[in-house]
Amino acid sequence: MHDRSTHVNLTMYTAFGLKLASELYLPELIPAAPGAVEDVVIRQADLTAWSDQLEQANFVMQGEHFMFHIPDTAIYAVRGGREIEVCSYSGADPDTVRLFMLGTCMGVLLMQRRILPIHGSAVVIGGRAYAFVGESGAGKSTLAAAFTQAGYRMVSDDVIAMQATASETIVYPAYPQQKLGLESLLHLKALQGNKHARKSNHGLALMDGNPAMLKNGHLRKLTGELNKYAVPRVDYFHNKPLPLGGVFELVAESPNREFQREGELAAVTEQPLNMLEFLHTLLLHTYRRVIIPRMSLGEWHFGTAARMARQVEGWRLLRDSSAFTASEVVDRVLDIIRKEENSYGSYSFDEGS
Repeated sequence: MHDRSTHVNLTMYTAFGLKLASELYLPELIPAAPGAVEDVVIRQADLTAWSDQLEQANFVMQGEHFMFHIPDTAIYAVRGGREIEVCSYSGADPDTVRLFMLGTCMGVLLMQRRILPIHGSAVVIGGRAYAFVGESGAGKSTLAAAFTQAGYRMVSDDVIAMQATASETIVYPAYPQQKLGLESLLHLKALQGNKHARKSNHGLALMDGNPAMLKNGHLRKLTGELNKYAVPRVDYFHNKPLPLGGVFELVAESPNREFQREGELAAVTEQPLNMLEFLHTLLLHTYRRVIIPRMSLGEWHFGTAARMARQVEGWRLLRDSSAFTASEVVDRVLDIIRKEENSYGSYSFDEGS
């Protein structure tokens, strides 16, 4: 285990709308501007006194103090929305330590700060953030990557930080990295050069029969993730808060009559969600939602999701799971948003918007 040092330098980063002062090196994150005041401190600490208790339970809750344990990786403590402590095991993979710190720890910390973490990806369209949610394998990250390949900017992947005000929901940018499977990477490579794609300095390439790599360097395989790779998106990242424009729930299904349209099999079909269906979707796809009752945040969770469901529209997109449909889903999403915003007249969908 790491011994906590009494004299360490803290590096300032920005993520999820917060300034993070960290003892741990976090190369995935964007450095904060000079002189920034931290919202959260991330430290290494000796948490071994909790080892026995954590081996008997998945996590431990004591008020605003949340602790959990990942075997052979680390013990983590998240305190009051302001502090994350990490106790790494000797020999633990640093990438894996950061994976849980930037995932579960940040999800819990956001909830402690009453910012709702939604499990999904988000991109900028017409000056607003649109979120894509769904079960694992539904195609959330792949769709966001297809949008960036078409010239749109990414806001978040995996954890979307949302805060509902009285009049709108604000989406805070996460950090410029995506988790993409090898199959998706290969399909996106094949799409390069089509009507959606634009030229990139970070095109995907296959080299020497190895898994997908960037032309300018190897993609890092994520430990513990089956054939998933960390894909940097610095060139396509929007790093300012945005109002939420809407939410799309992605559902991958086998071809059936749901995809039947005018006598032909449609690759993608949409279903508008009524307010109750949309509310259920937000509650269902809240990141790490199983711990919310233990944190006594059930009333806040429901109230926040209900407010969001009243402020924006939600849709369910059914896509053919037997085919790679990212390009078709991009088309359908843009069509839906154009129709929704048609009355505004000046809505822009230019690349890079």
